[in-house]
Amino acid sequence: MPHAKHALIVGASSGIGLAVAYKLAPMVSKLTLCSRTCPPGLVESIQTENPSAEIVYERLDVSLLHEVRKFTARHKDSEFDWIVITAGILSLNGRTETREGLDVKMSTHYYGRFMLVHDLLEELNRPGVRVLNVLGAGRGGAPHLDDLDLKKTYSIKLCADATTLYSDLMAQSLAEHAPKASFMHIYPGFVNTGLFNRFPWYVRLPSIALAAIAARSPERCAEYMVDALTKPEFATGWKLLGERGEVLSKSKYHTDKLKNKVWQHTLDTIDTVMKL
Repeated sequence: MPHAKHALIVGASSGIGLAVAYKLAPMVSKLTLCSRTCPPGLVESIQTENPSAEIVYERLDVSLLHEVRKFTARHKDSEFDWIVITAGILSLNGRTETREGLDVKMSTHYYGRFMLVHDLLEELNRPGVRVLNVLGAGRGGAPHLDDLDLKKTYSIKLCADATTLYSDLMAQSLAEHAPKASFMHIYPGFVNTGLFNRFPWYVRLPSIALAAIAARSPERCAEYMVDALTKPEFATGWKLLGERGEVLSKSKYHTDKLKNKVWQHTLDTIDTVMKL
C-alpha cells in the first residue's frame, strides 16, 4: 500500500472527515487535522491509532478566504502527500453571506476548497500527491453563465448544482496545472453524519429516522475514500468518483469552455475578496 508521509484532512472534527482521520492515522507519519472547532479529546483519540505518528490540529474555517490564505501561507513548505476535504454545511437558509461577501455554502463547498489547493498547487505537483474533494461528483446541474456566483438567482438547489459542477471542473483544471499529482472529486452517497441534528425538529426527526434506515456509516464511507487515495490506477490525472469509488463519466455540462470560464471566475472572485 502506498505510504504518505503527511496527510491533511479539512473537516476532521466529525462525520466523514473524522472517520477518514481514524483510517489514515496508521498509514502516515504526520496527520494535520483542520475544522472550525476541535472536539475535546480529538487529537488524543486519533493518536491511539498510531502512537508514533505526529497528530496536530489547526483551526480553519474554509468559508473565509482570508483564513484559508493564512493557512496556506503557513504551509507552503509542508509537503502534504494526501489532502482530503470534507468540510461542509447543511442548511435550509437562503443565501447567507460571510463577512467577505460570499455565500457561506458556496464558499465552504467551493471557493475555500479551491483556494486551499490552488495556493499550494506548485508544491503539490509531484508524484504521490493525491487530493480528494468530497462533495457531489457528477451531480451538478445546468450553470447560470451570467451569474456564476448566484448573487441574482440563488436557491438551495442552484447552490448545490453549481458547487458540485464547479468541483467537477476544478478537478480537471487542477490536474492540467499539476500533471504529476492526482485530483479526485467523489460523491460520498447518503451518509449518517449527524448533520440533521441541526435542523428544526419537524425536519430533524424524519431525517434521522430515514438516515437510520437508509444511510451508511461514516466508517463505511471512509473505506472508499482510503481506496481512492491508494489505488495505483488513480495515481495521476483527474477522476470523478461515485459512492462506491467507481469512476464516473463527466456530465453534459462539463465542457472545456465552461471549465475555463469557471476557472477564471474563481480566480477573479478570490482576487476581489482578498483585496477587501
